[in-house]
Amino acid sequence: MDTHETAHHPNEALINTYWKLVTLDGAPVVTHENFREAHLVLHQEASRLAGATGCNTLMGSYLMANDRIAFGQIASTKMACPAPQMKTERNFLAALKQVTAWSVDGSKLVLLGDDSEPLAAFEAVHLY
Repeated sequence: MDTHETAHHPNEALINTYWKLVTLDGAPVVTHENFREAHLVLHQEASRLAGATGCNTLMGSYLMANDRIAFGQIASTKMACPAPQMKTERNFLAALKQVTAWSVDGSKLVLLGDDSEPLAAFEAVHLY
C-alpha cells in the first residue's frame, strides 16, 4: 500500500459555505485586527448573497447556471474604514460585478471574469 498517496478531499459546496477571501486580483488579502474578514456566503434561500468586504457588510443576489454565475443588486453598509480596508472593499465590489464563472477545487473557490481570468480566490472556513 502506497502511504505517500495524497488524500483527495471532496469539493466544498458552492452554496451555503462560508468563503473567506484570500486573494483579489492576484494579491493576498490581509485581515486587519478588529475588522471582520472579507468573505461571502451564497445562501440557497432566495439566491441571496451575504458577507463582508473587510470593512462593511455586503448583501445582494446571484444567478447561477452550471459553472456560470452573476451577482446583482450588490450593496454594502457605508461605514468608513482605514485606507487598506477601503481599497480591499472597492476591489472586492468591483470584482463581484465582473464575475461570470466559478470553480471549486477542494476547499478553494475561484471567481472568474469574462476571459476566464481569476478575479478573486476564497478558502472554505468551517465555523463549527
